[in-house]
Amino acid sequence: MDSSDIYAKTELGARELRERRLNLPLPLRSLLIMVDGNRTVADVLEKARALRLDDKAFDTLAVQGLIAPKFSASGAAANDTMEPQRSEDEVQRYLRAQQMMSDAINNHLGFRGYGLMMRLQKAENLHDLHDLLRDLATVLVKRMGIDGATPIVSEIEQQIITRQ
Repeated sequence: MDSSDIYAKTELGARELRERRLNLPLPLRSLLIMVDGNRTVADVLEKARALRLDDKAFDTLAVQGLIAPKFSASGAAANDTMEPQRSEDEVQRYLRAQQMMSDAINNHLGFRGYGLMMRLQKAENLHDLHDLLRDLATVLVKRMGIDGATPIVSEIEQQIITRQ
């Protein structure tokens, strides 16, 4: 596992957090909670230092099927069953756009944006973010008016759309 990889919880991992069937030790459970599909392995492990966990704990969660790579910086893990590898630029644009959308929802919609935030967390690529942006734009226009929403939506769209 590369420290720049981004991991997300699998369905099994999310179910484990709800049902606690595997009786994970508290540090491993805490690490599972920290894996959010947005932060790199290095970022999560930095936060997990207080729990005295290292990359072996990350491997343990992966082997148990509780987490899986969402984005991989290295092409070595790619095979025919995984989704295609993304360029570093695409990953960075995805992360920036996702953060910008999250900020827009939190700053302008608050709890009203809960459904959009859940959809944002499930977005796996730039195409998903672009589809979600349409709905976000509609809600922002209703909340803020066209003049307030346009600069926000335009800035996010610039991150998502590739300029060739």
